[in-house]
Amino acid sequence: MNTRDVFLQHIESIRQFTEAEAVSVFHPEVHPSIGQITLGNQAFALPSFSSQEVLEIEKLKHQRSPCNTMLVYAHGDCHLSFKLLENPLPNNAVEKQTLSSPEQSRRAPIETYDNDIWYWINISFGKQKPAWLDGLVEGSLFEADNSPQLPLFCQLLKSASLQIKLIDNYISLQSDPLTQLCSRTILQNRIALLGKHHSVGLIMIHCIDFQKINKKFGHDHGDKIIREIAGELKSITREDDILSRFGGALFGVAFPVNEQLNVASLASKLQNILQKKQYLDGAINLHFDIGAALIHHDETYKTDFERAVSLINLADQALKVAQQEAQPSIIVWQNEDLSLHQPTFQYSGGIFTADTVTDYRNMLLLWDISTIIADKHDFLALLQSAIHRLAQTFEFQHAGLLSGEGIDNPEHQFVIDELDQATPIQSPNEKLIISLKQLQARVLEKNKPLEKYVGDSLLLVLPLETSESNDCFFIVGHAASFDVTFDTKTLLSGLTKQIGKALRRSQLEEQLNRKLTSQNEKLQSELVQLKEGLQNSSLVYQSSAMRSLMKQAQRAAVTDTTILITGESGTGKERLLHALHQLGNRNDQPLIIVDCGSIPETLIESELFGYVKGAFTGAQNSSSGKILDADGGVLVLDEIGELPIQMQSKLLRFVQEKHFTPVGGTKLIDVDVKIVAVTNRDLEQEVDKGTFRKDLYYRLNVLTLHNPPLRDRIEDIPLLSSHFLNKFAEQFSVQRKRLSSEALYRMQQYTWPGNIRELENRLMQATLLCEGVEIAWPLLNIEDTLVCFTDETPSIEKELSVSSIVNATRNLNSEKGFVPTDIQHQNEKPVKPNENIRLNYTECSTKLKSVIGYALTQTNNDSTFFNVPFGLWVEDEFVLQTYVATNKNMRNTAARLNISLSTARRRVEKLNKQREVDSPKRPESWPELIEALKPFAHGQAVLNQGIADLKLLTLGVVLQSPVSSMSDAANILGVSEPTFYKLKRELEVTSAH
Repeated sequence: MNTRDVFLQHIESIRQFTEAEAVSVFHPEVHPSIGQITLGNQAFALPSFSSQEVLEIEKLKHQRSPCNTMLVYAHGDCHLSFKLLENPLPNNAVEKQTLSSPEQSRRAPIETYDNDIWYWINISFGKQKPAWLDGLVEGSLFEADNSPQLPLFCQLLKSASLQIKLIDNYISLQSDPLTQLCSRTILQNRIALLGKHHSVGLIMIHCIDFQKINKKFGHDHGDKIIREIAGELKSITREDDILSRFGGALFGVAFPVNEQLNVASLASKLQNILQKKQYLDGAINLHFDIGAALIHHDETYKTDFERAVSLINLADQALKVAQQEAQPSIIVWQNEDLSLHQPTFQYSGGIFTADTVTDYRNMLLLWDISTIIADKHDFLALLQSAIHRLAQTFEFQHAGLLSGEGIDNPEHQFVIDELDQATPIQSPNEKLIISLKQLQARVLEKNKPLEKYVGDSLLLVLPLETSESNDCFFIVGHAASFDVTFDTKTLLSGLTKQIGKALRRSQLEEQLNRKLTSQNEKLQSELVQLKEGLQNSSLVYQSSAMRSLMKQAQRAAVTDTTILITGESGTGKERLLHALHQLGNRNDQPLIIVDCGSIPETLIESELFGYVKGAFTGAQNSSSGKILDADGGVLVLDEIGELPIQMQSKLLRFVQEKHFTPVGGTKLIDVDVKIVAVTNRDLEQEVDKGTFRKDLYYRLNVLTLHNPPLRDRIEDIPLLSSHFLNKFAEQFSVQRKRLSSEALYRMQQYTWPGNIRELENRLMQATLLCEGVEIAWPLLNIEDTLVCFTDETPSIEKELSVSSIVNATRNLNSEKGFVPTDIQHQNEKPVKPNENIRLNYTECSTKLKSVIGYALTQTNNDSTFFNVPFGLWVEDEFVLQTYVATNKNMRNTAARLNISLSTARRRVEKLNKQREVDSPKRPESWPELIEALKPFAHGQAVLNQGIADLKLLTLGVVLQSPVSSMSDAANILGVSEPTFYKLKRELEVTSAH
């Protein structure tokens, strides 16, 4: 029995107790659970509580009841009216009441009782009311010796009041607290009631922009938008329309439909009004997707509840189709127009059925099967587990896969036992397979799920929808217990798509394994060639500093002592350690390099020492570790200075004893390795700081090889330059370039903070940008403030002559394992350039960062700049300023921006066209940003990598600003998320050095 029935029984008790002909009840909120009710003979009851009738009642003489919970009004001999109060005032407060106006009397209580919950009861009698009720008006029955019926009657009225309060509180709990709209459950019940006598339409409305706004402006603004949307819907819908909020930014409007009302036109009207309105005090406009459906009154359903559920399902499916469109759309459900092969299933959102119990069950099912697919890589085990989990939710007897190639794999078909366990079918039913195959052909033809009854069984076949095959998933159950509804097919369609993806993943893995196996010999051959190439690799040098270093390296290579290689970043430490490996007696054994700086602190121990199966969560197999992989060869600990202090003690024990224990293991493992440690840090200073163990430092510092920076071996610059120019000419299939005398002279005066790596990158850039044969100084894009010019013109003795370079290349032949590099003769005499005025780079970059940060703050705080690519704005401004600063010389612009000539031309032309059409809106501080960019655009301060360095600089500012997620940061920078994370890693490396 529902709440309404209980209340009606109570009102009927009041009618029988008073022997009245009719009792009418009116509640001001007009909830469907209470509303306006008349019990008994309708002819004797007041037809309704109109405003005029309520006013007439209130003009009558009234008295406070004995139980002090009501006001009593008498009108005529046949009618008594009671106004029941939840929080009655003292008796002496009755005299202070003021009556409501006629226009408000029906819904507004007496002013004194504004905070009271109240309702009217009117009792009508056939001829004359009972004598014991007469005293209510006269007041004579308020004495202690009155008739005993009166207290019982008051108690009945009080119970009715309490029931109304409970019903009202229940309805309030079922309402949305933010908008006061009814919940999905109430909407469903009211649609069921409305559908008894009317055709019913339902429009589901979803705000497309809500999630982005919630992230950008916060939940308070998001709640405000929800309230504004609800308020707009209330203002534009009719009183008898049913408004609901399903959650988030999803709303529903249900309404009775007549012949004149077109659901599609109403949906269009709602969308237009909602999208024209400006929200957040006129700051933004919103976009809405709409799905609508209509159920006619004459359509047959088992129950009214099923009718309501079906309507909500149809509107929800239409909305999901609308959400797949690129633009805000309206989709009205038309029979046969929307089918399951359309992308209506949203995996992350589960399946919406309008039944909370079913929704919860389906979400658990989705979660469990998603976990199975993620955790299991063996497809057979995955399929068996998925079918077992489905059998726990749906009652069926057989399930599995039907191959699209005509030959089914028996291992992919299962039978369900009494414990819902899925076991492989031992002897397939041939007749059943034939029926399934016939149904599969129809499914593939229509590309949607189909079911078929065969005897007492129900067959359901669903397409896996993989692009490479026509495989299908089937379920067979007893028709009496396996009920296939529209919701069931929708849910299972989504799940089978995921199973299809898992099957495709398994097939790709098999193809990959076959391909890897067939190419194994080729890979082995390439590996041998690679090793031979490493053995033939060369170190290019002719300076005395490098000669001394290589003599030490030759002696160190033939010993098994621990070696520490030091030097700045970019000096060629990796080339040196490869040379040590080639020159030593372990050159036919593995060379294992471990980058201590790139491995997370939590993984470094297992990466080095390996682990046993079950050592920690996720350790499904054992791992040998890098140290054991290097057994018999050379173990290189690159960036040893980055090793966490907690790991240094464990590494010290290994360096001392040459044995270790894997993570989670108990057995000591002895290894024979030569240890080479590499670092660009000053470990002595790190020891003084307490970030590096002194005892480990002494263990590693047995024999130290220090790679000199390029500024200490300027004699090698012509030789290295010639080597790289030859390399790039061959790599890019261009004519070999040569350096001008001025460029070579300035390069020898430059400090080269990036060492050989910087030299290589700048020569690569110059090779690509140089249109002739000779590379001039400006093409190298080197900051002149770091060039130390001498006061006198360099003498012939100070120059590197052609003969000296040739002698240097001859000397390379005498070094074991090194190949000489040809050079280009350069006979031009160096000319001392004029010194240009330069600005301090640090000051200019600091100012630029500050201005970018301020402009970014203004952009984020201005709603007109919602979701704009701020980083691209900065880059575009830099491109234009550089173009103007170089007097519109495209070649110089490209060189200063460090981009190709074609890219520079394309960007400038695109920006000029955009500026001709419309002047873009920018934050108020944009002129300050332009001024901060000018020193770099004019070359007074130099960004070594041009626009790439500006991007990293802007990224640093963005990461310091309050962003809700890395996805938002990528949008602000104007790049994709993969590019963003790549730039972020590059920024971290640059900051570390």
